[in-house]
Amino acid sequence: MKRKVIQIANSTQLISLPRKWTQKYGVKKGDEMEVEENGNKIVVSTEGKLEPAQIELKPPHLKNIAERYVTSSYRDGVNELKVICDSEGYNDLLEYIILKMHDQTIGYELINQGKNFFIIKDLSGGPPTGFDSALRRTFLLLITSANDILNAIKNQDAKALRNALVVDRSINKMTNFCSRLLLTKGLDSPKKTIYYYHFIRSLEALADQYSLMAVQYSYNIKSFNKEILKSFEKINGILQEFYELFYNFDKAKLNSLFLKIKDLEPQKLFRAKNTNYDIVYFLATIHRRIKELIDSLIEFNLESG
Repeated sequence: MKRKVIQIANSTQLISLPRKWTQKYGVKKGDEMEVEENGNKIVVSTEGKLEPAQIELKPPHLKNIAERYVTSSYRDGVNELKVICDSEGYNDLLEYIILKMHDQTIGYELINQGKNFFIIKDLSGGPPTGFDSALRRTFLLLITSANDILNAIKNQDAKALRNALVVDRSINKMTNFCSRLLLTKGLDSPKKTIYYYHFIRSLEALADQYSLMAVQYSYNIKSFNKEILKSFEKINGILQEFYELFYNFDKAKLNSLFLKIKDLEPQKLFRAKNTNYDIVYFLATIHRRIKELIDSLIEFNLESG
């Protein structure tokens, strides 16, 4: 929408706020507003509480697809979700969704159900907070899991390898929570919010590769070329350096890290004697995903030169 500028005296210029927006956020005469300069834009914001988002969905009657509808709604900021489904297989679907809510979301709970529907609501209480702590927690969970998986492979410990799925669920909770905050509250600029959302989704995808590798190997444990383990150790070291650089950016260290990533070529291990193709495939994928995340570090720190 467009608004005309109103001139008051010789120095003051005003524009009106959209009536629909002020009603939605409860803006009244005398309220204080946050006004932020952002290049050629002025961002006006209020602490007024947004009415809880409520939607109604009828996803395809497939458990994995229905679960993705629920987690996507959570990330999108939906506070109350009514899911309509066919009566056939209803109980199995509901049981599966409840389990996945526990694995994937923070605050989503089943509050009502009927013959062909169930209702999920965010019961976390008040507006969510804690983006920074949740993101750091995600990093630490991922680094710990990566090292635990490496040790479990060295020890050929199937139980410890399958435990990676438990940690991956915690990572999913954290990343979904961060995504929800980004889409409902945002950061201090739209561009920064977009960068971080893309980064969070990429970080979750990276974590998935670690857990998938662990479970895959747990069902087919056998010895293999030790050069694979050395490559695994180097990749985990790179992940640790990336985490440290994320919170303490330094261009010289960025250059050094990129050279380490470039010099490491795990895909060459496909040709090694007594290799393990599954693990090499996952290591190559993890290596590529970490390399792609370097772009995010640059995007986050462009203003620092």
